[in-house]
Amino acid sequence: MHKLFVAGIDNVLGANLAAELADRFDVFGLSLGDPISISGCRTALCEIQDAESIRKWMSVEQPDWLVVCGPAANSSWNSDHDDDPGSDAIHAMRHWATAAQAVGCEFTVISSDGVFRGPWMFHDEQADHYCDSSIARTIRAIETEATDNCDRTLIVRTNAYGWSPSSAAPGFVESILHAIEEGDACKLDCIRHATPILANDLAEILEQAFEKRLDGLFHIPGAERTNPFAFARRLADQFGHTDVHIAADDWRTQGGRMFGQGETSLRSTSIREALGVAPPMLIEGIRRLHAQWENGYCERFGAAQTLVHEKVA
Repeated sequence: MHKLFVAGIDNVLGANLAAELADRFDVFGLSLGDPISISGCRTALCEIQDAESIRKWMSVEQPDWLVVCGPAANSSWNSDHDDDPGSDAIHAMRHWATAAQAVGCEFTVISSDGVFRGPWMFHDEQADHYCDSSIARTIRAIETEATDNCDRTLIVRTNAYGWSPSSAAPGFVESILHAIEEGDACKLDCIRHATPILANDLAEILEQAFEKRLDGLFHIPGAERTNPFAFARRLADQFGHTDVHIAADDWRTQGGRMFGQGETSLRSTSIREALGVAPPMLIEGIRRLHAQWENGYCERFGAAQTLVHEKVA
């Protein structure tokens, strides 16, 4: 069985990647923030991402595959994704890449669709219509550190959603469902668009990329271009909240100056050709998300989910 090292299990993608692949890999998950436990995985907390700490973790684990889910792995739709991770995140990526090079493992870095803005509807890997926010510039610098310091690096730009591993740090999904259940005003943007993908569906595609030993830059999106308003309507319908009122907010974004608030939809042609896979439709991911809530999937995380109180058949 191959050994998978996931750095960043305290965010949505890292946690669900570890949980999804736990039955097919020997998974070690490292939290870069708060302590997180995931059933079927060995987990630990990394308090400082300096060169020595990262080298020791990698030396002990000797993984076949390292996946780093740092700040760039957070969905660009998350409302709390406002702070530039800055030079610390860039330096940390240099240390992870150097350690991966030393161990000789496959190295995957999860990046963000938020590096882009409009005016094009879809962005492929050669697109250069970059967002000029400080966060987007930092994420692009993180990508460069990874490729400059490890010969075989797979950079994956995406926008993943799923269940948060901690009720103390709700993601986009929990925030919407909480507002709906509490009867709070729910007004969501209908202007910006992206191609979100369920974290578990992304994990399965990443597994195939590992098997094929892909490297370079790839976009792995969902199959459908949508906006936060339309996403929330489908989510509410799937969870049985068909009578709830969700308002569309048609506020205009400020060009490329604000992270994740432009047109960030990704084109999937390259990953389709490389792996022969078709990204899932949005409704398929939302149905799988709902099934996870019903079948107790969320209980695999150390922090119990508390934001959705009622299971709807």
